[in-house]
Amino acid sequence: MISKLTDLCITRSGKWITLAIWLVLAGVIIGLSPSLDTSANMADFLPDEAESTKAYELSAGRFASQGIPVIVVFRNEDGLSDDDYVTETNFYHWLSNSEISKNIISVLSISKIPEARQELISPDNTTMTVLVNFSGSPTSDLFKDSVKDIRDQVRQIETESLQIKVGGPGGLLQDLIKVFENIDGLLLIVTAVLVLVLLSAIYRAPVVALTPLIVVGLVLQVSQGLLANISSFSDFLRVNGQATGIMTVVLFGSGTDYCLFVSSRFREELRQVDDVHEAMKRTMDGIGIAVACAGGTIIIATGLLLLSALRSYQTLGPVIGLGVLVMTVAALTLVPAVLTIFGRFSFWPFRPKFSVNQPMTNSSGGIYSKIGKFVMNKPIGTLIVCVVVLGSFITGIFTLERSFDSLDSLPRNTESVQSFEMLRSGFSPGQISPTQVYVSLGNGKKVRQSLDIVDRISLRFYEHEAVSGVISPSRPYGMMSPIDKKQVEETLSKIEKSDPGYGLDFLSRYKRYVSIDEEIALVELILKDNPYGSEAMDSIPELRTLADRLESEFRLGEGQILIGGETSEQYDTRLVGDRDTNLVLPLILLAIFIVLMLLLKSLVAPIYLVATIAFTYFSTLGLSMLIFKFGFNHEVITPSLPFFLFVFLNALGVDYNIYLMSRVREEAKKSNLDDAVEKALSNTGGVITSAGLILAGTFSALISLPLLDLMQLGIAVAVGVLMDTFITRTLIVPAIIKLLGRWNWWPNDIRVSTS
Repeated sequence: MISKLTDLCITRSGKWITLAIWLVLAGVIIGLSPSLDTSANMADFLPDEAESTKAYELSAGRFASQGIPVIVVFRNEDGLSDDDYVTETNFYHWLSNSEISKNIISVLSISKIPEARQELISPDNTTMTVLVNFSGSPTSDLFKDSVKDIRDQVRQIETESLQIKVGGPGGLLQDLIKVFENIDGLLLIVTAVLVLVLLSAIYRAPVVALTPLIVVGLVLQVSQGLLANISSFSDFLRVNGQATGIMTVVLFGSGTDYCLFVSSRFREELRQVDDVHEAMKRTMDGIGIAVACAGGTIIIATGLLLLSALRSYQTLGPVIGLGVLVMTVAALTLVPAVLTIFGRFSFWPFRPKFSVNQPMTNSSGGIYSKIGKFVMNKPIGTLIVCVVVLGSFITGIFTLERSFDSLDSLPRNTESVQSFEMLRSGFSPGQISPTQVYVSLGNGKKVRQSLDIVDRISLRFYEHEAVSGVISPSRPYGMMSPIDKKQVEETLSKIEKSDPGYGLDFLSRYKRYVSIDEEIALVELILKDNPYGSEAMDSIPELRTLADRLESEFRLGEGQILIGGETSEQYDTRLVGDRDTNLVLPLILLAIFIVLMLLLKSLVAPIYLVATIAFTYFSTLGLSMLIFKFGFNHEVITPSLPFFLFVFLNALGVDYNIYLMSRVREEAKKSNLDDAVEKALSNTGGVITSAGLILAGTFSALISLPLLDLMQLGIAVAVGVLMDTFITRTLIVPAIIKLLGRWNWWPNDIRVSTS
């Protein structure tokens, strides 16, 4: 079927028709597609059954003051002076009178509410905060401009002794969004330059070097257009900036490899056949199945991500899978058509010349022929040395732990990170992002009439060892404030009996913690530990257990107590992510095994090939951690690194397995096994090496990004691809082939001599 498809695309008329169809379809898809929107809300990527998702859905639209808090931190190492307090007051007045005030839901400042002093000023009097609650989505231009205006303003009022930084959840989201907004453009430039330099060095031919860049660039635009159309009609596909950035790298890496496989074999065939159409037909007959299987493996592996419960993994599956599907179709149709149109000129100025008696050998086969002979003569020694060396790297897995702290992903000079460090110096670190407890009273009960129950629930949470402070409707200024439940009730009574303008500041503060229908109370927990760190996350299951007990103890009936907020979301992300790792990764190995079994028509070869893939993965992970720790001084790894490394290293690395083994099988039908392996290495070694360098180069482009998640992923995949290219595929696999002999193909028998 694949041969019939490729044959149609390379005839004298078919090549031009194929090119025209691609250009027309690409123009229509790119021209008519909407912009690709991305999501930045963590709750959008958690399963519906996660408690933090339930808490988010329960509270969504229920609170009048609901919004994204931005925390402005004032710090003077020598203690806040009178001038510093004046600066804070002037800043508050600027907030009230500036253009951004239209976007502000509420402001908590000692200049506005002196009663909140103990909540807003640190015990050592070095740090002071102003909490600005904004409406709207953090991805909206209005929100971005508001945060930018605040940051511009604080730079004007900072002094030598008074530092002022803008952070909190709103500031952190803006810093992350800013990074993601620049990912695609920066990656595209860096990746394209790397690929062009490597292809130019490999081929020293401008046409064949530019062809992959043009084809992959076209495929990338088509894929993004298709994704935009799908996501506009479906809520299932929630795309984030990380997914589109990774798709760019994968397409340039795998797409360039496929182009390289086709062009290298085409150059071989041009030396054997005079007619370029016949040369391309023989090329695609020889490697068409291998290219299709390589692309199919990635599509299947990423398709299995749909079984993940974590939607960020689910989303990445279709994003990468769709891109690779389009790229595979292009590699089987557009690439052969373009190369056939250019013919021998594709390799100008080093055009391959037709010669009747010229042996079909890659020009780079010399060294790989020698490597093949060496491995065939000493397979046991080669295997032992490689296994010992790579096995020693596995110990590096235990050197670093995962960190779910979003702040660790950003450079230390990022403003939101700096503001957090200032905040942590004076306050409990949990102040930056309180954990939100939603108390639904049930049966139509109102918070005002149940204020005693809300207060007792607040006190029970305050007694927990992980909690350093609580803010709730009964304690709107915190546990340290003199305003307690009794005073809240008295003040509310006075407000009801007084003029409409009386007590507006207090009422605004109180309503922040009460839903619009007054049936849900918001209790904010200030955790002792960093809310983005593992210690805080570890306290979430205990707090949820306490919430379950309190539901029964206070007989809420239809009511419920749900724990949400960023710490809760990160805990659910860790819990669900671990479940996905244990389920999806073994299925990916099984899928690779099945593809190899169908391609090679063997049960034995796929077993050791999958085993070498897993072995290379663990060696790569260990070596990468050693590089992170001792080369880059990283203290942690990002939580998704082991998962994504497994997916990409296995899905992409199997390309070289397929390319090498299909060639070994082809050669083994014509000669003895030793010669078959030597010829296969001779003809594919240079191609696999070039492909490996290009794939490693494209992923290393991620190092240029100021985001730890993608930087570490880029380094790890690059290390793994190089390890797979130069050791696993070149030495370990040929050694195993030699030791197993004709058993490689069991239960089939190619009938070759093993001597």
